[in-house]
Amino acid sequence: MAELFDIFPYLRNDHIIIRKMIESDVDDLIEITDNPNVYQYIPPFLYRKSRGNLLTAVRNLGGRDFVQKKRIIAGIYLCEEPDKLIGLAEMFDYKKKASQMTIGYRINESYWHRGIATDTVRLMMDYLCNNMGIQKLRAFVMPENVFSEKALITNGFIKESYTVQEKNWGGKETVDLNVFTYSVQ
Repeated sequence: MAELFDIFPYLRNDHIIIRKMIESDVDDLIEITDNPNVYQYIPPFLYRKSRGNLLTAVRNLGGRDFVQKKRIIAGIYLCEEPDKLIGLAEMFDYKKKASQMTIGYRINESYWHRGIATDTVRLMMDYLCNNMGIQKLRAFVMPENVFSEKALITNGFIKESYTVQEKNWGGKETVDLNVFTYSVQ
């Protein structure tokens, strides 16, 4: 079995593609991060930034951060529009000894309510659990983000009975987050 950070993942089903972002994706990324309806759910690594800063982020997310085994932040694309970045698939906080990883996703508002988040979660689960052997996945969701919760529950995640607090999500000083987990049976 390959190790998690051996090769940047390329994931695909009949609907979406998850792959490494490229520099030409930066304008689509700006469209995602500049939208206040999406921005309110964005964690600290992807604040509203200048075009130059987002270009550097695209380079670092697919390069330095992956090579240093920090995280996998990939682009989401529709199969019928394979050059249009419509979201981000996030795999981070890998704990090898615990066989655990955290996942997340951001979708351009123009593509909400099309099952893209559900497909993204399903592809990440298949890759991480079936191909990489990870036994437990976690996800954090702001309580008001009910559609994100639905995508996780549809894929077998369980909402835990506790919340956690994080800083700087959506530019807020502190936010409560619901915790969802999935364990391989």
